[in-house]
Amino acid sequence: MASATEYWIWLQTALGYGARVDELLLYFGSAEQIYNAFCAREIQPTVTPAVHRKMTAVSPSQVADVQKLCREKGWHIVTPDSEYYPEGFRRIAARPLVLYVQGEPALLKNEFNIGFVGTRSASRYGAETTRKLAYCVASAGAAVVSGCAVGVDTASHIGALQAKGKTVGFLGTALGVDYPKENRDVREAIARNGALVTEYQPGVQGSRNTFPIRNRLIAAFSVGVVVTEAAQKSGSLITASFAAEYGKDVFAVPGEIDNAAYSGSHSLIRDGAKPVFGAADILEEYTMRFGVDLGALRERLKKTGVPVAEKTQSADRTKPNGKTPAHSASPADSGNAAAPAEKRPLPPFVDETGAAVYEYLLRCGAVDADGIASALELPAPRVLAALTMLELAGVAAKDGTNRFRPQ
Repeated sequence: MASATEYWIWLQTALGYGARVDELLLYFGSAEQIYNAFCAREIQPTVTPAVHRKMTAVSPSQVADVQKLCREKGWHIVTPDSEYYPEGFRRIAARPLVLYVQGEPALLKNEFNIGFVGTRSASRYGAETTRKLAYCVASAGAAVVSGCAVGVDTASHIGALQAKGKTVGFLGTALGVDYPKENRDVREAIARNGALVTEYQPGVQGSRNTFPIRNRLIAAFSVGVVVTEAAQKSGSLITASFAAEYGKDVFAVPGEIDNAAYSGSHSLIRDGAKPVFGAADILEEYTMRFGVDLGALRERLKKTGVPVAEKTQSADRTKPNGKTPAHSASPADSGNAAAPAEKRPLPPFVDETGAAVYEYLLRCGAVDADGIASALELPAPRVLAALTMLELAGVAAKDGTNRFRPQ
């Protein structure tokens, strides 16, 4: 006899990901009752013959292997019957029928969640601003939610990890899929200090469709979504659109008015999103609902150098377009030898690979990523992930020739 979980996996397999299931569940009550009704040919009038064929082509017993694999991997399966199923998901028509979780499933019941989305090719300004905002938000007790992509997503997850807060990453692939490769270390850190979550069954690879489907979950799980550095056709705007549809708060970080990388963010502000000049612009919306004490938070963060209410455009000498001002040319460009960088302590989120790369930079000065990978005999994606974390930690920077140097 099939278990309740198997019926939910069966229904997910039959209908596909992101399908509207509210009418079916309202009519029949549960995945098991839907299965029994379809076996008895009690077809709801709104169900098309094509959907009916899908639902009768798969048996619950055929998906038992999914449960077995998850047990072997230590992954949790969360369905609408589970105590961990997020309440916010019950209120959307295209609710996920099965969630696969690596890490802490109890985090799915957290209510104070702030989503961060933006470009994968973030400028230093965009990444650093996102990291600081996420650090403050996590320090205030919120879980930082994002999609585990490179760029803005990575910066937000790392900001939460730096603050020793919780972070949840919603994937556009199945658990165990090594994508993107250069973000492997970040995903592993999230699994240890939060949760990786996906609705995709084991083995499902990412595609141009899986990530937009995933974006609705970031929006539904968060009380508010912060958009940083999003161009006009950015996928981040899909998440913002879902957030607005679900009645969630939408925030946007402004950039230079003629910077195309921020055109989507500026459109959101023009359409009513709240502009963000510091973390207080986000957190002040939740002082009553979640008991955020901005005064106490400011005092706690004074020693970290991460202001709660700072105009983010002054946070970094690099402009939003990612270019360094002309008067700050690097020593390599000016022909002068650079002074040796002083070794600085590394934050906890920098792993052994990051520490080894940092030591190499201290010894050798400016080196490109391929040179580091060759010298240390490490895979290039792992070196790139380490360099990203070192950049966000403020101990390394890329110059105008795509070389990295300590700072």
